[in-house]
Amino acid sequence: LSGEALAAWRERHGLELQELLVVTDDVYLPLGALRLRTKGSSGGHRGLESIEASLETRDYPRLRLGVGAAESSEQLRDHVLETFAAEEQGLLRRTVEMAADAVECWLADGMTTAMNQFNRRVTEEEAQS
Repeated sequence: LSGEALAAWRERHGLELQELLVVTDDVYLPLGALRLRTKGSSGGHRGLESIEASLETRDYPRLRLGVGAAESSEQLRDHVLETFAAEEQGLLRRTVEMAADAVECWLADGMTTAMNQFNRRVTEEEAQS
């Protein structure tokens, strides 16, 4: 129901689509990967499907954070809701930090600059620092 919440928030604050950045998890990206886009499909993500339905468009900026794939489609819901393993914590922490940096870059310098700088995967070195 993400779209309903977003629609109510936009109505209250009067934001245009390009002033919005949707941040979401993505099971089709490995843990540590970030992907910024100006528009696109939901890729089967129910939250994004709800947002698309509410906004009546796919043309809104989004930042996807990789959380890795589930063992099977039946395990997908549990996979995205479960706690990350202890050995994933460093990579997770650095991914969230990098995502925050990407949002700040998007705000300050625009989407093109943010995409050029942050559409990548966190390295093992970065995860350990």
